[in-house]
Amino acid sequence: MAARRILGIDPGTRFVGWGVIEACGDSVRRLDSGTWRLGERNPLLERLVLFRKKLVCVLEEWSPTEVALESAFMGKNARSALRLGEARGVALVTVAEVGIPLMEIPPALVKRRVAGAGNAGKEMIAHLVAAQVEGCEDFGSLDESDALAVALCAFLEKSGNIGHDGGRRPVLPPGAELQ
Repeated sequence: MAARRILGIDPGTRFVGWGVIEACGDSVRRLDSGTWRLGERNPLLERLVLFRKKLVCVLEEWSPTEVALESAFMGKNARSALRLGEARGVALVTVAEVGIPLMEIPPALVKRRVAGAGNAGKEMIAHLVAAQVEGCEDFGSLDESDALAVALCAFLEKSGNIGHDGGRRPVLPPGAELQ
């Protein structure tokens, strides 16, 4: 079975979480990950250009076979949602130009796949990513662990590793429970 190399992205205009995992069979390991701090005081266009440059560098360095991008969600602040859309646009165009398959994943699906509940908190997600992905002992930020969760979700979605045990009960990651 060929290894899958997945880049997960948790987009933003101030902080961007990213993580590259490699999956072969049931084994998943972190290759690299981090958080790009784009500068809160920098003009938006400078931050978006910096995001694009950093994304291109990671795409060139790690040559992922696929990219998983957290999709937009509508929160309480419309301005924040618009800014998130601008960052997502940078990622979408950059990945499309390189020609790598991209999967958009809603935040609630990431939480359900990784934690077994669509309302799991960021700390719980980080804990469960660390339990399921080799080499994830610590994270520099919750944005980083979120990006790895997005990549892990893409793996689980396509591999069918999270499913049902003979139709009787859901099979969940270690430490997860249905709510």
